[in-house]
Amino acid sequence: MKKFFKATTISLSLVLVLVLSFPTLVSFYGLPSYCQIIKGSQQYLTTDLPIEVLVSSTNPTNLKINGRKLTQEGIGVNLTSPLAIQASSLGQYNLRFELFGVIPLQRMTVNVIPQVKVIPSGHSIGVILESKGIMVIKESYVKGVNGQKKYPAQKAGIELGDSLLAVNGIEIRSKQHLAKLIQKFGKQDKKLKFKVKGPRGRISYKKVKPIKNQDGYYMIGLYVDDGAAGVGTMSFYMPNSGYYGALGHMITEANTQQKIDVGQGEIVKASISGITPGQEGHPGEKLGTFFSDEGVLGSIKKNNRFGIYGKLSVNLKNPYFKDPIPVASATEVKTGPAKMYTVIRGRKIKEFNVRIEEVKRQRRPAVKGLVVKVVDNKLLNATGGIVQGMSGSPIVQDGKLVGIVTHVFVNDSTRGYGILAQWMLMESNFLKKENETRELAS
Repeated sequence: MKKFFKATTISLSLVLVLVLSFPTLVSFYGLPSYCQIIKGSQQYLTTDLPIEVLVSSTNPTNLKINGRKLTQEGIGVNLTSPLAIQASSLGQYNLRFELFGVIPLQRMTVNVIPQVKVIPSGHSIGVILESKGIMVIKESYVKGVNGQKKYPAQKAGIELGDSLLAVNGIEIRSKQHLAKLIQKFGKQDKKLKFKVKGPRGRISYKKVKPIKNQDGYYMIGLYVDDGAAGVGTMSFYMPNSGYYGALGHMITEANTQQKIDVGQGEIVKASISGITPGQEGHPGEKLGTFFSDEGVLGSIKKNNRFGIYGKLSVNLKNPYFKDPIPVASATEVKTGPAKMYTVIRGRKIKEFNVRIEEVKRQRRPAVKGLVVKVVDNKLLNATGGIVQGMSGSPIVQDGKLVGIVTHVFVNDSTRGYGILAQWMLMESNFLKKENETRELAS
């Protein structure tokens, strides 16, 4: 009898543990608390959990789950297969997922946004980005007038990858500005109180005593950088509002690979003068020229993992697209033929044939959602495939913008990665802005 009660107690304990742990498992394995979908398109969520749940909503009107109309009472769904959510009207919907119809597993807010239309770009651009503050890229020593090596910045706790935002209450505008401030306060025999932003965004204050070197200059023992410049490709723009997105990847400081926070920046006209073709193990590159004081196209306001964003100050045209086209939802993208738009000579946009070889079914915004192969002989003969500087080139399939080229395969320049266009647009925050200016297609 005791053995029976012991076995029963253990069994009940195991069941209780499993029941209590299911919400954590469901959340971990792919049912997010928030989901954004395009009106009329299906959004797939994959969990691979071998359970059936009851899905319900307090406002189920115009919502479908796996092709079935949702009701307040709920419908049964097996999570072994992907979960397809579809809505026919805009707004926010609250979903509940329950095990056995009684045990709460997850609550999900579904935000339904309008179909967005943009013009694919492909324009070659020069990118000039000045950082907010200046970034520490290397630590060094200062050899004082007595010949001793000292490490004032390192001693104060300033580290590689830190951004110096201000000194003694004065905002630092550039490397040259910092050098002047160090000389000014050094001559006054004052310590430097730096406002420092760490790589993870934490703000701290560090006091540094500048050291006079053997040449009579005051130094603190740091190498710093204050921005980046290069050639890339614009991905899309919105003709009415002027909002644009470009590159498809984050701009980082070359030495530390840390994100550059935008202080101010601009994009300018760029001309491609030549191509260094890609070879196995050595990606090729576009050879471009641009000048910061002429041909300004617009501002840079945002730099994140999916590219740079801002607003155009001029009207652009792509000869292949007279009118804006829809941005495909992540679930609409498929393997097969597509078109890529980019510049390989001068400033003229050209259309090239590519093939989407792989589409990763990503549940939320992420990089490397596509694998693309160049199949156009004209492009292969001219560049060897995808080269540096093509980052940002738009990919169009079935009349919709589906992706953006981001990286080339080092060992195969005919192939590269791309991101899904929907993710780039979502991360831009243009959806909210376009809705406010009523430029979204319903």
